[in-house]
Amino acid sequence: MSIWQAIASLAALLLAGTMTQAPAAAPIPCAEKSVSAAAIRSAADLEAFVQCAYEYAQEMGTEEAHRAFHEDARWRSGQFYIFVLNPSTHTPLVQPPAPSREGTPWDDLTDGFDTDLNDEFHRVFGLVDRGWVYYEFHNPDDNLTEPKASYTMRIDWDGNDAVIGAGIYRRDLPGTCYAEQVNAAALAAEPSLEKLEELVRCAALEVESKGYFATLLMESDPRWRAGSIYMFGMDMTGRQLFSGHPIRINGEPVVEWGREPKERFNGRDMVDVAGTFGESYIYYHAIHPETGNWHRKAAFVKRVSGQGVPLLVGAGIYLTD
Repeated sequence: MSIWQAIASLAALLLAGTMTQAPAAAPIPCAEKSVSAAAIRSAADLEAFVQCAYEYAQEMGTEEAHRAFHEDARWRSGQFYIFVLNPSTHTPLVQPPAPSREGTPWDDLTDGFDTDLNDEFHRVFGLVDRGWVYYEFHNPDDNLTEPKASYTMRIDWDGNDAVIGAGIYRRDLPGTCYAEQVNAAALAAEPSLEKLEELVRCAALEVESKGYFATLLMESDPRWRAGSIYMFGMDMTGRQLFSGHPIRINGEPVVEWGREPKERFNGRDMVDVAGTFGESYIYYHAIHPETGNWHRKAAFVKRVSGQGVPLLVGAGIYLTD
């Protein structure tokens, strides 16, 4: 072999090594991060939840896992539950919302993305051992078919090559910000930080799509203003662009934070904080528009781009004793 042939062979070996797919990072063991169904708030929570279910099935066996996934509160709460599917035969092995379907292959499950969900699971798990699958499915919380993202892992289930997973529905995605579900009246009726975040994120999508033309909607549309709930927006200098507050002077410091916002926050530039972190909670006292009295308030603020200009969109709830 000439030296040039040796160099060529070495180069081919090096190239092959760079083209080899690196293995996926190992998931964090359940012992280091555990979460129950009722505590799931994010995609990261869901991943930990599925990892713990996988380890539970491996340790306790499929018979006990099947029972627990149906009956134990740790594994089932509202929209959150563990499922196990044989993607090759399209057969649900664990399906807590519909146990009568277990062992019977699913019929065609073509979703809004023009594919059979059975085929999508089979396709994904022909490529990876764990990952996310995106589709539409029935949400038991509101009895609607909605976009769902499920985190899934390959598992041996009684000798079957199966997948174990759980999914999450979110009402503040571009495809799920339904006005009848996410609105100021719903938040006013049942105030919660979770619903506050949904309202602000959906309003942010509206501002991003309509830019400054969204200001009138934010101030007057009943979807964004009800009772003590209203939207507010500002530029990155703190000047108010819109507000559903009964008293508002656009172009001045946002009425939420008073004439001198830095004095309200002990000199801290909360506009810079919100802009830096992208999403943030801000706590302060404000005059309740219905009572005229000062109350503690928690606002959630999100940075968006309106017609290429960075803006902050927010809303808040008054905290009761």
